[in-house]
Amino acid sequence: MFGFFVDSYYAHNPYRPNSRDNKYLTQPARWDEININLAYIDGKVETDRYRGRVAFQFGNSVNANYKNEVNSGKNSNELSVRNIQEAYAGVKLAKNLWLDGGIYFGNIGLESWISHNNWNYSRALALDYVPYYSSGFRLSYQYSEKLSFQLHLMNGWSNITETNRDKAIGTQIDYKVTDKFKITHNTFVGNEAPDNQPRQTRYYNNLILQYHFTKHFIVAGSGDVGIQRVPNPGVRAYRQWYHATFWITWRPIEEFRTSLRLERMYDPEQTIIQTGTRNGFLTSGATMTFDYIPNENALVRLEGRYFRSYDPVFDRDKTKSKEEKFVVFAVTIKI
Repeated sequence: MFGFFVDSYYAHNPYRPNSRDNKYLTQPARWDEININLAYIDGKVETDRYRGRVAFQFGNSVNANYKNEVNSGKNSNELSVRNIQEAYAGVKLAKNLWLDGGIYFGNIGLESWISHNNWNYSRALALDYVPYYSSGFRLSYQYSEKLSFQLHLMNGWSNITETNRDKAIGTQIDYKVTDKFKITHNTFVGNEAPDNQPRQTRYYNNLILQYHFTKHFIVAGSGDVGIQRVPNPGVRAYRQWYHATFWITWRPIEEFRTSLRLERMYDPEQTIIQTGTRNGFLTSGATMTFDYIPNENALVRLEGRYFRSYDPVFDRDKTKSKEEKFVVFAVTIKI
């Protein structure tokens, strides 16, 4: 089966920062420019014995997400991997037990890379700083209709081209408590330092709760905690960072949906986000999205987003600001 997706957008930042590149987000990645956030073509197959997907991608979010891939490798580097969204092959090992290998979407978080699948157009801060993609092997087991497990062996935290000789481990437990309430727990453990630096093991926990009051009225919450060993040799100390996110979405009629997201991120030691300020990245945000849904394959989206930070970390014309706000208009189609 073949498909495609196109996400076109325009994002306006009234503070008019000097750079058109969004400093902290990958979606939207550019200011005041009509462009393509993400476009892909894919082919996929799924039978009772094997499955797989190959997808080739382009767009601003692709450039933003793969900028930290190694670019010095000869046979594997940023340019050789950035246009591969997914490329994996899977085989059924036993009843309800599958093994997939290759490049596939990351297991952490509620929101997808594909904006069409999300209640809000832009990604939450928590989701912009976890892996969009992984390169590894994934073992999946559907224990029952309510309970499933995943075990991942990966190169690392959002990297295809390897940066050290270690491998990372990821897990997922998905439990449908009732028809309305679901709990998902994701983890990651891996060394994030190159071979020529002291080990910097990262531990990450992500817990997601979803409750469906009705088919069209849903609330969800996510809590994330990350810790990483400091790079000082002989020192067993860890840096920590935290996220909290809340979503509520309502679709009163088939053609219209509105979604609210509230969030807070605390990275005082600048492990994930480097600001160069005294208190690091201590930021709260709110996002409101309005969707017109002519059919399930198309979306017309209008979104407003606001951030407030403890320190002046956002770029303005010639200064720094504690606030940032922007609006996004987008049209997407997914076949």
